[in-house]
Amino acid sequence: MSDTDYSLLEEIINLGGQVVRSVDLETGEVAEALDVAGVPFQGAATPGAASLSTAHISPFVLWTAGASLLKVTKGQSQGQVGGGIRGNVGGFSRASRRRLMQTIAQVKRDAPLPVFITLTYPFDFPSPKASKRHVDIFFKRLKRAYSDIGLIWKLEPQERGAPHYHMLAWGVPFGELCDFVPYAWHDIAGGGDKNHLRFHLGLLDNEHCVSQVRSFRGVWAYASKYLGKTFEVSGWEDKYTGRFWAVVNRGNIPFGQSCAYAIPLSQAVHVMRYQKRFAKLKRREYPSLTIFCDADQWIENVMREEVYRTKQEQ
Repeated sequence: MSDTDYSLLEEIINLGGQVVRSVDLETGEVAEALDVAGVPFQGAATPGAASLSTAHISPFVLWTAGASLLKVTKGQSQGQVGGGIRGNVGGFSRASRRRLMQTIAQVKRDAPLPVFITLTYPFDFPSPKASKRHVDIFFKRLKRAYSDIGLIWKLEPQERGAPHYHMLAWGVPFGELCDFVPYAWHDIAGGGDKNHLRFHLGLLDNEHCVSQVRSFRGVWAYASKYLGKTFEVSGWEDKYTGRFWAVVNRGNIPFGQSCAYAIPLSQAVHVMRYQKRFAKLKRREYPSLTIFCDADQWIENVMREEVYRTKQEQ
């Protein structure tokens, strides 16, 4: 956790918040719960509350420190918690898109900007399943050459039916990837077609296959336009049932720290009202609501308002 994130957690604890669970998204480790006695923000919850990985009885707020993900839920009973084994992936569904966008939203807002990579095939192209073997070989070469690289990738069919890959990459300088990616991918997937290499080098009146994202807003622009785009291509449902996106070398991606706090139901309802206004959602009841925003700013305001309301009640 960075010094900034730690100071924010200290401030929240001083304001009366209780960290129920903290997960390091880089390592996957669950941090020890921080227990504060007599916390006004905690409401009726007892010290030593259970991890939120189990059924959530109390309302809670979940956010990613330094990032853009904020979820508020009114709580649910044991019987409402899902589970079971997921079946084969049959397409890039709206739920899958939501999970991808939420993963990107957990990247720190002040992290080094990523590099955007696009990989495609020449006139002759393989099946989606065969293309996954190609991209796996590509990832292995990348990791051997650059052990610090971290990637979020997305498979998308072109209109002609050819597999097409978009990626956000962290941990490797832009110039080095510009030199490495076109030749490595052409060697794996080009089939000896010289124009395939020229295309990825940007020599056919097109852009180079590697480009630098120049702002945090640009990350979301690429994510929305390329990574998060849903699609329908006739026949793909019968050809491919594998994953359409994934994370490679998670520990090398600058994810923020995921933190969860139990809150009173009245506070959850209040925050969700603001979430709906912020996201311009229809006025309907939601059991939980997730938005993309400056999560730190929202949490600071939530805590400040709760402390103020508690003092007013006293």
